[in-house]
Amino acid sequence: MNLFRNKLLVLFALTTICEAIQAQSDPSFRQNQFNAIILNPAQTGAIDRNQVTVHGINSWGGIQGAPKTLSATGNFNLSDQMGLGFVTMNDEIGPVKTTRLGLSSAYHLKLSKNWAASIGISAMISNVTVDLASLNTTVLNDPHMQTMLNTGTQLRAGMGGLLYSKNFYLGISQPLLGKVNFANANMDKFVHSTSIVAYTGGVFELNHDWQLRPNLVYRYVTSFPPYIDLTGLVTYDKRIDFGLTYQYKGGAGVIFGVELDNGLYIGYGYTYPTTKLNRATSQSHELALRLNFGKSKKKFGFRNPRFFN
Repeated sequence: MNLFRNKLLVLFALTTICEAIQAQSDPSFRQNQFNAIILNPAQTGAIDRNQVTVHGINSWGGIQGAPKTLSATGNFNLSDQMGLGFVTMNDEIGPVKTTRLGLSSAYHLKLSKNWAASIGISAMISNVTVDLASLNTTVLNDPHMQTMLNTGTQLRAGMGGLLYSKNFYLGISQPLLGKVNFANANMDKFVHSTSIVAYTGGVFELNHDWQLRPNLVYRYVTSFPPYIDLTGLVTYDKRIDFGLTYQYKGGAGVIFGVELDNGLYIGYGYTYPTTKLNRATSQSHELALRLNFGKSKKKFGFRNPRFFN
């Protein structure tokens, strides 16, 4: 009887862990302008200036094992046609830790006087570990739960496309292709997911000083409810941003950002969970630092939109 109960506990734990792996395969940032090339490699080079960004989120404050993500990205506009970028990311949720290091590249093509498109690819190495021993179980020193699952170094890839003009953009991508395979355990029954990201947004000039910039992001992950993020921002003098965010069956929050004279942009986001999770926590915090450098220039004769917020 105890052996049967232990097997059920192990099965439940592994299923929960693998849900965490799948759910965090595409960390849900709120300030998407700072992780655009993580969402879609076709965003690489779709900027007016070169950018280096550090971006972190601490979700569900006060809950042990809550998600934490830290990323650093570089997005470089090599020419009108070519962009090159890099991504490093460390993601933690419960006993699951994911580390990635990758490169992305995109080719941009002028379609008309006011429209352009790009296709992008990414390649990365990743490692996922699951510390089963860190979980509390009803059986002391359960041998089934004394293991450190490890994928070792794995190769992953991503691809995407982007259509954009001065005041509009539309993108779709599969940011992660391939399967998660653990070196010391067969998890094929549990870990198998497909992630697709689609998004759109625009820039509306309210007057000389004010802009409205809404965007919508949809994420599809196999066997999970849809992730839908809606953001509405207003920008003053093209330097100060303030807006509201809402995630379907997730949370609502605010975003604030300001760009300083030296090209440094500071962004902060706060999210309050709108689910039963708010009984245990009331906050998620997100902070981003981005440095713009190099001469600002128009691509294909028009200035690109400020993607996302």
